[in-house]
Amino acid sequence: MRVRPSVGLGVAIAVAYMAVFGGLFYASGVDYDQLGDTAENVRNAIVIPLSVVAVLLVVVTSIFGWWGPVLRDRRRAGGWVIAIPIIVVIAVLAGIDYQNLSELDSELILWIGIAVALVGFCEELVYRGLEVVSFRSSLKEVHVWLWSSVAFSLLHSINYFLGQGLGSTIQQVVITFMIGSGFYIARRATGMLIVPMVMHLLWDYSSFTQSEGHTIAALMQWVALIAVIVGLTAGRKFLFGTPEEPVDEAVAV
Repeated sequence: MRVRPSVGLGVAIAVAYMAVFGGLFYASGVDYDQLGDTAENVRNAIVIPLSVVAVLLVVVTSIFGWWGPVLRDRRRAGGWVIAIPIIVVIAVLAGIDYQNLSELDSELILWIGIAVALVGFCEELVYRGLEVVSFRSSLKEVHVWLWSSVAFSLLHSINYFLGQGLGSTIQQVVITFMIGSGFYIARRATGMLIVPMVMHLLWDYSSFTQSEGHTIAALMQWVALIAVIVGLTAGRKFLFGTPEEPVDEAVAV
């Protein structure tokens, strides 16, 4: 590793990500509540900004020399907690509004697909990757989960300044804390960052493409969130009792 992980560095990465992505989104001129209305809005507000951010994240992670610990854990959480990401994925797939999806414009579907892939890559690389590595430098694993999930939820608070209503923003912050915890469980249970990346993609794809008032999607999201709560409480011994070993703090010269 060329750069030694630290909590302070993790906080700086989270703040920088919020500032850069939020600034690029704001510069697109797209109101948050109109984000999914057209292919052009999705492209300008999500795909273009996150394409820039993705390149920056790849460069930063490479300069830090963190790819190994970012992409995988040397020790997975044992026990039945592997069932949690499986339940979440099944619930999300069951909750996709397939009827509405078949009625959407093909160009919009394409850009939404690209957008959610970039969101899954960038946000998981930051919050279940760089943040986890940074916080493991000195925090207990339970606090690694807590503060990486808090940072992930706070990212979504910027949506208020991008045009989303206050009530919707508060609700989103709470929900993203919970589903972010599910993504953390997926990393711990499988030992691989790619798993929460795919789960994140599916979650956002379901959210982007559902029609207003689609009760099945809302029900399945609650199933997923309840599974996460069960995993955090009943599975805490597996998640936090045998934590991942801290990364090697040796800095290459």
